[in-house]
Amino acid sequence: MAVPLLPMNLALFVTALTQDSKVSVLPGITPFSPTALQEASVVLYNFYRDDSQEMPTTPPPFHEDAALWAATLAYRIIQLAEAPVSSEIITHLPPFTPPVTPAVIYSADLCLRYLPDLLQYTKPGPLQDYVLQTAAQWPFSSTGMQITLTGTLTPILQDNALLQAYADRIIVTRDISRCQHPGIKNAVIKAMGNYQEILWPGFNPNL
Repeated sequence: MAVPLLPMNLALFVTALTQDSKVSVLPGITPFSPTALQEASVVLYNFYRDDSQEMPTTPPPFHEDAALWAATLAYRIIQLAEAPVSSEIITHLPPFTPPVTPAVIYSADLCLRYLPDLLQYTKPGPLQDYVLQTAAQWPFSSTGMQITLTGTLTPILQDNALLQAYADRIIVTRDISRCQHPGIKNAVIKAMGNYQEILWPGFNPNL
């Protein structure tokens, strides 16, 4: 018999999310204390430091506010997943207002890359719609999801590390819809090089 997961604070939640996606949350939607945010920030920075070693070139710098926003968003999604269906549900989800830069995209991605996993916790309704809308707003974190993008690609195109990593993710998920943008398509083709038939058999960006 599976052992129930104990409720996790934000730092433990981030650790679990980035390791195996087996997460739990505390009851009640209350503001996180400064101490809780600081503990989570340390976990997020350590994850950034380790993850950045896998980036193809020099990664964007760590953006603490973006990383904490995405972690908080992921936590609230799980908290609200069992809440009564209501159009008011998104009022409990934190908005992100600063300009979207390469640093923001990569730091938010530390948790937003798990949006497909978080989606599995939701039921059809306002919360699930919100998760899909968030995925559409953050293209770097949502390859493979069947969505129409609404977020900007400009910061990704302007940063070599993000562009190469984005191309790699598109190849892994074989998300041909992302190749409609000429700059992204060229990055994908370049990333595959002479191994196109191995990495993506039947690749056709004109579909």
